[in-house]
Amino acid sequence: MFGKLFKPRWQHRDAAVRKAAVDTLDPQQQADLLASLAREDTNEEVRASATRRLLDLTALDTLTRDSHSDVVREAASERMMALLAGAVSDGPDLDTRLHLLRHTGNARVLYHVTQNGVDSESRRTALTSLSDADSLCDVALHGHDEALRLAAAQRLESAEHLKRLAKEGRDKRVVRHARDWLRDHQQAEQDRRKREQDGAAVAEALRQHAQRAADGLYQARLQQLEQRWAELAEHASEEHTRTATQALEQAHQRLARQAAEAREQQAREAALGERRAALATLRQLLDDVTEDTWDTQLGALRSAIGTQERRWLAAAEELPVEEGERQHFQQLLEQWQSLIALAEQSQSEDRELLETLSQRWPRKIPAPRTLRQRPVPDPEPAPTRPAAAKAGSSAHQGLVVALRRELQKGNLKHANRLWLKAEAVLEEESDVWLSKQLQRLEERRNELRDWHAFAAQPKKDQLCEQMEALIGGDLDPEEQASAIQALHDEWRELMSSDQDQDQAQWDRFKAASDQAYEPCRAHFRELDGQRAENLRRREQLCRQLADFVAAQDWQRANWQAVWEIRRQAPQEWKSIQPVRFTDARDVQKRFSALLSAIDQQLEGAWREAEQQRQNMIGEAEALLAQEDLDGATREAQQLQKRWRQAGWLPPGRHRPHQKRFRRIMDDLFGARQARMEQRRTELEEKQSEGLAVLEQVAAALEEPLASQDESALRDQAAALNELDEATLGRPGQRQFRRLRDQIQERLAALPRWRRWQRAVLGVEASPDGEPSEEDQTLTVALEALAGIDSPEHARERRLGWQLEQLPRAMKGANTSPLDEALTLLETRPDGPLDTELARRLQAALQAMQP
Repeated sequence: MFGKLFKPRWQHRDAAVRKAAVDTLDPQQQADLLASLAREDTNEEVRASATRRLLDLTALDTLTRDSHSDVVREAASERMMALLAGAVSDGPDLDTRLHLLRHTGNARVLYHVTQNGVDSESRRTALTSLSDADSLCDVALHGHDEALRLAAAQRLESAEHLKRLAKEGRDKRVVRHARDWLRDHQQAEQDRRKREQDGAAVAEALRQHAQRAADGLYQARLQQLEQRWAELAEHASEEHTRTATQALEQAHQRLARQAAEAREQQAREAALGERRAALATLRQLLDDVTEDTWDTQLGALRSAIGTQERRWLAAAEELPVEEGERQHFQQLLEQWQSLIALAEQSQSEDRELLETLSQRWPRKIPAPRTLRQRPVPDPEPAPTRPAAAKAGSSAHQGLVVALRRELQKGNLKHANRLWLKAEAVLEEESDVWLSKQLQRLEERRNELRDWHAFAAQPKKDQLCEQMEALIGGDLDPEEQASAIQALHDEWRELMSSDQDQDQAQWDRFKAASDQAYEPCRAHFRELDGQRAENLRRREQLCRQLADFVAAQDWQRANWQAVWEIRRQAPQEWKSIQPVRFTDARDVQKRFSALLSAIDQQLEGAWREAEQQRQNMIGEAEALLAQEDLDGATREAQQLQKRWRQAGWLPPGRHRPHQKRFRRIMDDLFGARQARMEQRRTELEEKQSEGLAVLEQVAAALEEPLASQDESALRDQAAALNELDEATLGRPGQRQFRRLRDQIQERLAALPRWRRWQRAVLGVEASPDGEPSEEDQTLTVALEALAGIDSPEHARERRLGWQLEQLPRAMKGANTSPLDEALTLLETRPDGPLDTELARRLQAALQAMQP
């Protein structure tokens, strides 16, 4: 109690005394005391006076953000500005001040240091961090020195501020910079309007081009317009963009339809080629089959036939088939299916079935080994002819063996050739043995001839009828010739070596063939004339292209025009059809050589133009990395002019460079807008997040102190410390400071309250006992500290305790009554407590409840 009489002057009840005492405190030796007074004194003038004495920038920054008093916040801001400007002798050193200036966002502090910093380095550093345009303009007009004023002017990006500088600037360099910027800005605006006008013109040209008929130059002109539009689209209005987009879509749809029609034509031609290839494959397989094929490759053969069938049917779905071609394919397919079925049945062990299958198997096609014809029995040998004589009876035994083998296989065509050869031998020389062998084999030959005549006769009649049906038909000459050729191929399949046998049918077939081919002769004569004319046109095109190449000055060539001619020439060449390949071989080589010569010149020019663009892209990327945005923007404008004057490239090679260059330019010119948008967005997000955190903390602090947890309070304090107060707005800042103070108050009160609670519970839990001297003294001490009356019989003991405490109070002890009371209770040993004393202790504790 007597300790209150000996408090220091900065704890005096009178605020004026405390304020005067604050002015005597040492800012270095008593920094903690000054910070405590700046935060906790009840009088804002005292807090402001303590704030003006602080040297700790962190504490000042906290007061600037958290104090509820405008006077204290203003004092903290002024003190911080003075310290950062280097105007305080005991303030932080230069490195510390520069570090803080680089990381602070307080525009007022930065402006003050820029104008009042004691050294040029701190002024420059503050200017670098200053972003407020009005402040920068003021520094450019009234800064400390010319270099600082020029640096501030170069940071400005507003036409309004730069116009003011051009009129009111006191430095020639500042005025010249402002005028240059305004001139460049005006030029950029003119360029923008010019691009808008060009975009409108290109959009109109696209609209007109989309409505014209497609010709050979349609796509080339469209690509030129599309490339030009790609360069101007970002500067065009919505109406022009809509017009150009619709026109491009319409033009591309037209080109797509043309391409689809061309693909359909190619598909039809491919389908026709597939059908013809399938027919040729089926015929070739018949020619290549051997007797081993049926024994070892039957499965593969069946698969090959199925593949060709599917191939022909798939092609037939793509393109309608003439009836003659369909019948021809069906006959071939049925023939193959019949052969495969017979070959599969030939694997049976039934000899009668094999004999039947052998009779049904076509003799001109090699049969499986199981269906080989039984050999013709050899004539009985002479009764008593020696072996040596028999072996040397004829020099033509090999001929007879070959003839017998072909007859056994049923190959009548080959057998007839060997038979004619043998007859020619007999005409030249007398060979009795050969003559007898022919007599013995004649029966087998006649049998095969009869069978061939029997089997081939109806088929040849059918071929004659088909050939006669082609006479006067409605097929076009190409299809007519193909059909005639196909029938001739089938006829050759049925021929034997004995022409006399089917001469009558051949005469009929040949006469019909000649008559059916008559319309084709006129067509092919006309086609030969077209081919000759087309060859002449191709030669003329080569001469024109050669003259063009020879007349070019490749150092000053119009590369776009050269590229157009190079692109159109092959298309024109292909359109000159048909041409006989053998006649056009030389002119084709010449045409290819001319194209290669043009390609070589184009490639050289394009590589040079691409290198120019690569170099300019590198310059643009370097500009993007510069910190001086104004200088980089001016250089970028000059770079854009050079870009437009660079060598021409075709759209496909120009577009990647253009996109990359345009992207860099967009990044450079849009840096300021992006920066402003980003700052605004970040501010809004931080404000929204910060307000949400404030709501959560406010809801948590509504709980009574008894239910508070120290870790939760510290988490809430940490959550508040992570917020940027400047982004919360004025209402949010007031709530932020109020909540932070509440948390600090609760954190400070929570340990004391828990001690008090433990003391109350300890008193309640003490068992009943006799009143001891120590407990009676403890009770009056707590009543004295609580400021409540003691019973009459205890007043003397209370006075004695107070006198004992007087020396300690005179030494300036600053312990609060509650802390002292709790300390006394905590030092009391556990044990019984008198009921009356316990009641008095409870009353004293309740009176001091925190």
